[in-house]
Amino acid sequence: MNKIIVIYSKTGNTLGVAKKIQETGSFDLKEVKAKSDDPNIPNPELINIPDVVGYDYVVFASPVHAFSLSRIMNAYLSQLPDLSGKTIDLFITHLFPFAWMGGNHTLKQMKKLVESKNGAVRHMTSINWKSKNRESTIDQMIKIYTDEKTI
Repeated sequence: MNKIIVIYSKTGNTLGVAKKIQETGSFDLKEVKAKSDDPNIPNPELINIPDVVGYDYVVFASPVHAFSLSRIMNAYLSQLPDLSGKTIDLFITHLFPFAWMGGNHTLKQMKKLVESKNGAVRHMTSINWKSKNRESTIDQMIKIYTDEKTI
């Protein structure tokens, strides 16, 4: 099975989680990049656009920016081709004390974009960077993402 994690990470938190998944589950890891990381640019120009066509299992990951999906990941997900037949999981990282302060909304935005490309989302995980349970949340997510029986 061909597996990939596609992320956008501004501060490195999302990238750090993606690398942990990659180390335990033989995933390719690709980053979405834009000409500018300024979160206030309404239509970011993407300069690195990972291709997911040859993959059976895709994990998309992004930080929360201003209580919403980062504009860079939004631009990337909006331009994706058809995702039919792929196993898709999502995770986000955030600093808010509660997931309802942007994390849940961001996951819903990502799910809606994936579904608009005929993709079906299996799991969604919100990782609160300030939570004392952060590492156990990441470990549980990695178990799900690397269990070949459930993919």
